[in-house]
Amino acid sequence: MNTTKYVFKKILLSILTLVFSGSLLQYAGAQNTDPLRILMITGGGPWHDYATQKDQIEQGLLERLSNIEITTDYEGADTLTMESTDFHFSRHLEDDWAAEFDVVIYNHCNLQVKDGAYVRGIIAEHVEHQLPAVMLHCPIHLYQYAMDGAADDWWDFTGAVSYVHEKEDHPNTSPYTIEVLEPQHPIMKYQPPSWRTPSGELYLIVDLHDNATPLTHAYSVETHSYTETAWIHEYEGVRVFASSLGHHNPSMGSDTNLNLVAASVLWAAGKLEEDGSPAPGYEGERGLGWISLLDDTLNGWIESGGVVNWTSASWYGRLDTEMAWPTVDNTSAGESFRLDGDTLIVEGDQRNLFYDGPIAGGYFKNFEFKVDVYTYPGSASGVYFHTHYEEEGPPGVGYEAQINASRAGESMTGSLVGASEVETAPHGDNEWFNYHITVDGKNVTVRVNGETVNEFTEPADADGPASLHRGTIGLEAVGSDSRVYFRNPMIRLLPE
Repeated sequence: MNTTKYVFKKILLSILTLVFSGSLLQYAGAQNTDPLRILMITGGGPWHDYATQKDQIEQGLLERLSNIEITTDYEGADTLTMESTDFHFSRHLEDDWAAEFDVVIYNHCNLQVKDGAYVRGIIAEHVEHQLPAVMLHCPIHLYQYAMDGAADDWWDFTGAVSYVHEKEDHPNTSPYTIEVLEPQHPIMKYQPPSWRTPSGELYLIVDLHDNATPLTHAYSVETHSYTETAWIHEYEGVRVFASSLGHHNPSMGSDTNLNLVAASVLWAAGKLEEDGSPAPGYEGERGLGWISLLDDTLNGWIESGGVVNWTSASWYGRLDTEMAWPTVDNTSAGESFRLDGDTLIVEGDQRNLFYDGPIAGGYFKNFEFKVDVYTYPGSASGVYFHTHYEEEGPPGVGYEAQINASRAGESMTGSLVGASEVETAPHGDNEWFNYHITVDGKNVTVRVNGETVNEFTEPADADGPASLHRGTIGLEAVGSDSRVYFRNPMIRLLPE
């Protein structure tokens, strides 16, 4: 008998058994994770497009989360007058309806309900079954006409008294800036510290209850004061999240808002970790926190080189001087950057394109940035970060993560130009690859197609413009003999 071979077989069998058993346990654990049962109550009133918003919310949750089951009750589509919004949702008339679900999303507007018993019945179901609630926009104003003190009961449930909004130029009131108040709360971990809503209708909070924790606020130009826009509280053991955003479809369907909704659903249901990530078994393919930086226009981006001279005699009220600002906002083409469908084509004279949009004003510190890239032979580009707009030439602020597989005399893809070089390109030309840059404190990690190609730690004493501070994202056009494509530029801000 060959003792050595026998011992080797025993060791190999033991290793395989452990590996296989661990895989089975992991698989079994995933299978035993109960689906999160979500009920969405939506509809009612002539003021909101719930037919679209129900799909925005459902699709947004399915992209960001996994292992969820969404039941949508959409009623009241024919309530086109104020008077017709005095109706009851069918679900709320059933006995023990709350027993079937783990969390309820309210995005509805049966505004004129006066039946106090109906309102109290909804609250009682939540308390009896300890069913958390996520309230989006109009529910914060609901049931203010309910009889026998039920309006106060509803406001106790929502955590705040609110029945008015900014009215000047309503419903086309100005967009406003959301500012985070509790960046360390799990719901807010991946939210930008500030962002500009795409449209208006700011709800004014008359009284935020003492046991409520405000998460965000915005400045009201009508009241000349801040008003809360999102908060959490607990009502008789029931977790409640409320957000006043979402009157218009662009606001409800924005990446930033849908990230907030997804995180709040998990938090309300007890499925959000302290670091802001979903509990095991509930993270979706997209994940939480990712925000697209490009739509079907070049909104929020500025191309260097004086590409477009936008002049306005009343720019910021300056009536005596014409102000010029190079921008490609609201267009699909600049000089060296143009959109073709969902593809940003970079081809032309040396210029740069800088993000200057509504997400934190492009003032980023810790983040993950990812984008899909395609290079033609002999072409190159780069992703600048912690940088600032410059009219001419390469930015002197921040770092450049190079993109190049074959252009002579240039750093290779994955290099941090002048700081940490990559010797061999980790991809070829004529193929799409995913480019992923993470900045966390002094550490920068560059990945290509999921593989780490560069890890760099900036010296503790580094200072000056070409170092890590804060700044925006920039893309580079190196010259007319180069052609590079970008798709799906996305950012996820990390806790600071």
